[in-house]
Amino acid sequence: MKPGHFRAAGVAVIFAVTLWAAWPGLHSESAPGFVPPSAAVRAPSDEPPQFFSSLISGTHSPDVHAASLAERPDGHLFAVWFGGTREGSADVRIYGAEGVPDANGNTLWSKPLSIVSREETGEGQGRWLRKLGNPVVFADARHRLGMVYVSAAVGGWACSQLNLLRPSDADIPPASRRLVTSPFFNMGTLVKGAPVFFDNGDIALPIYHELAGKFAELLVLTPEGEVRRKIRMDYGRRTLQPVLLVEDATHAIALMRDADSHPPRVWRSETRNAGRDWSVPESTDLHNPNSALTAVRLDDGRLLAVANDVEDERLRLSLLVSQDRSHHWRAIHRFEDRQAQLGVNPDEAAFRAQLALDIAALGADHARPATEDIIANVTRSLCRKGVCNWRYDYPYLIRSADGDFHLVYSWNVSFIRYIRFNAAWLRERLGERPGDAS
Repeated sequence: MKPGHFRAAGVAVIFAVTLWAAWPGLHSESAPGFVPPSAAVRAPSDEPPQFFSSLISGTHSPDVHAASLAERPDGHLFAVWFGGTREGSADVRIYGAEGVPDANGNTLWSKPLSIVSREETGEGQGRWLRKLGNPVVFADARHRLGMVYVSAAVGGWACSQLNLLRPSDADIPPASRRLVTSPFFNMGTLVKGAPVFFDNGDIALPIYHELAGKFAELLVLTPEGEVRRKIRMDYGRRTLQPVLLVEDATHAIALMRDADSHPPRVWRSETRNAGRDWSVPESTDLHNPNSALTAVRLDDGRLLAVANDVEDERLRLSLLVSQDRSHHWRAIHRFEDRQAQLGVNPDEAAFRAQLALDIAALGADHARPATEDIIANVTRSLCRKGVCNWRYDYPYLIRSADGDFHLVYSWNVSFIRYIRFNAAWLRERLGERPGDAS
């Protein structure tokens, strides 16, 4: 065969293999589907409403933020967050604590421990890092804990990269691996939302991009944490921090933080082919002041969200429900509400007095810091030149196998607040009878 014929044959083989791999239906391998969330254990119809609240982060860091939660196989919880002198400071570490639910509807939390620091992450990867942020902890299909978190070597959060801590004999191993998510200097990628899973064990991690644009994406990892592919969910500068709500093997809804629209509203998008393609995002009626939200899907298809359902600031944090697949939302409870203080900016004396009342209303948690220590942390973070204000944000909600709901969020920048409530408490907020679904 002449050399030209060899080249032509080689081109034909490459073309055929490429077509076989890329064209649906030309090969037998089927695309993976989503794993729908398991139905929660049905609680007894006479179960009383239960609501428990605590501060789980202690006073080890003046500023704490971006908590997330995962349930372990033994039913214990594991929470992570970042904390330091302030957001973006060099002393920020990722902290974690274990929560052990008891039979009375309470959860007892261990003392927070440092999981990883900026120096430890950089040394393990042979590079210098400037700051850490946004950790997301999860239990994979084999019930192993892992954590993805953000780091940046230069610039602001728009120059971030992702890091993965995989489980070993301990719950969280001491070494992390950098994830390569972009060919352009591997920068601009952040994480906030909980992952979902495919039926082949792959991990679907909702991420977002902030460099030369702001848009939601989906990062697909292998069961061992290798990057398989990345899927664009939006374009432009309007969506951040997607939250995935799986309906069945092929259908899911994504809720997204509003990055740049007027009036500010939560965005929604849908997939009908297990995340390979997403509809053009559309606005919902849920207000969003460019702030993170969280959501879970109930067994009957309704959606439950926690969000700052206002257009300005983060003075209110509400529990909301949607009965039409996220188009419309109704508030059923306020976890925090200082919306009447919008634009008021009390002085430090008035702020401290009201803060003492807020602390008393948190619940009878004997493990929390002393009231004066809490006030000192909060005023240090939220008072500038004698003017103060409240802030509640970055919620993260999960439902455990026993049917209870677990929520963490940043409480006045200075503490991570944890809330646990059961289905009976939720039914009361929804105005339902004990036998109704939830």
